[in-house]
Amino acid sequence: MAEQRQKAVDEMFCRNCGVRIKKAAEFCPNCGTANEMPTAPPRRSPNSTDRGTTSRSSPDDTTRVRQSERSGQYQPSVSENWWYGVAGGTALWAFLLVLVSVAPNGGGAFAGFLVLLAWVGLPVAAYYDIKYVRATSDWRPSQVLWVVLLAVWILNVVVGAAYLYQRHEKVGTP
Repeated sequence: MAEQRQKAVDEMFCRNCGVRIKKAAEFCPNCGTANEMPTAPPRRSPNSTDRGTTSRSSPDDTTRVRQSERSGQYQPSVSENWWYGVAGGTALWAFLLVLVSVAPNGGGAFAGFLVLLAWVGLPVAAYYDIKYVRATSDWRPSQVLWVVLLAVWILNVVVGAAYLYQRHEKVGTP
């Protein structure tokens, strides 16, 4: 399993790419995103109670931010389960290649729908999985390279398998 990255007291993680940067940095040197300093939760007056008050952030959000700051770990904004989409899209392409070579009419309209679904879904799943991987591990796969290669028909089966293998070697899952 991947190690959780640590940051120093004067550092933070970029909210876009997850690279460790200085808190005083106005822009991330890796991706150029403007980084904002974390804001404190809104103060309440001593006479207010929890019931009937509304605020912009829910208590769950504030608790999550505090836990994240205490643990020193970056909380990614995307799910860790996007690799399922990469694996499913790769398997769907492999199935479609076999179907087209075996079936006389290529599978018909339903197969055409599946091709469209796989052609769009596989690169999208890879894009979001790469965002998660870059935010939670030291592996920095190129989003442009992998997404473009996964959009190329027939080649995408081999590239999808290669991506999942590299992900397993560098991150630990799948």
